[in-house]
Amino acid sequence: MQSCGILVPGITYIRRGPRWALGPERIAMSLEIIQIIDDDPMQVRLLDGLLRKARYRTNVANDGLTGLEDIKRLRPSLVLIDCMMPGMDGLEVVRRLREDPDTKALPIIMITGLSSVDHQAAGLENGADDYITKPVHGPEVLARVRAMLRRTQSWARVEKSQISEGLRVIEEHYTVEFFGRRLMLDKSEFKVLKRLVKQFGRAVSHEELGEILWGQDASIHLERLEPLVQSLREKVEEDSAEPTLLVSLPGGFRFVPPSKEAADRLAGTVPRLRERAS
Repeated sequence: MQSCGILVPGITYIRRGPRWALGPERIAMSLEIIQIIDDDPMQVRLLDGLLRKARYRTNVANDGLTGLEDIKRLRPSLVLIDCMMPGMDGLEVVRRLREDPDTKALPIIMITGLSSVDHQAAGLENGADDYITKPVHGPEVLARVRAMLRRTQSWARVEKSQISEGLRVIEEHYTVEFFGRRLMLDKSEFKVLKRLVKQFGRAVSHEELGEILWGQDASIHLERLEPLVQSLREKVEEDSAEPTLLVSLPGGFRFVPPSKEAADRLAGTVPRLRERAS
C-alpha cells in the first residue's frame, strides 16, 4: 500500500487518482462554529464532546474577554456561555455583544446554575436568546442548539431581499453592481461571489467552491482558492487586509452583509475608510 504521508487520527482519507483527499467523515463535519465560553473544565469537556459528536465545530474560551476576542476572529454561528464566571461574567459578555453592530444578531444561549425566574429574566433582558439550567442534559442542549440555528437560517432567508437591493448580478458580462459600484470580475471570481451570496447565512466549504470552479479536479486545485478569494476581496472590501464581507472560516468562507454605515460607504454616500485615513 502506498503511503499518503502523515495521517491524522480520526480523519478518513480516500484515494482520488494520484492524490489523497479527505474522506466522507471529515466532509460531513458542519462548517457552523459554536463558541463555548465557560470556566468550568468538566462542563467544557461535556459540551465540547457533545457538540463535536453531533458534527459541529467548536471553539472554547475559559473567560469572557477571550470569548469576545474569539467571536470577533471566528464569527461563530452560535454562542453557548456560562452566566457565572470570574472577571467578566456571562451577562456582561452578552451585553457587549448586543452593543456591537457586527454581533447584535448573533444567537446566544446562556447556561446558568441559577434557576430563579429573576436570574433567567436578567439573562434574557441582557440579550440572550435562550437559556439552559444546570445540570445540563445532552439531548436538551442539542435540541436547543439545532432549533436556534434553524431559526437563524430562517431569518437569513428573509434578509436576502435586503441584500438583493444592493447587489445585482449581470451574468453575461461577469459583472455585478455592488452597492452602487459596478465591478468587472473574472469568471472564477464571479462564480465564487455568486455562490457565497446565494448561500448567505451559512458557510460554504472549500470543497463546494472547488467543485463549482474545477469539477472533478477540485482536489488538485484547492490551493488556488484562497488567492482567488483574496483577489475578490480587493474588489469588494473596504480593506482587503481586514475583510468583513467575505469571511474566512475553518474549511470554508461565508458572505456577511455590510452594516448600514458600511453599505453607505460602499455606495459612496459617505467617505470610505481608506479615504478617511488619507
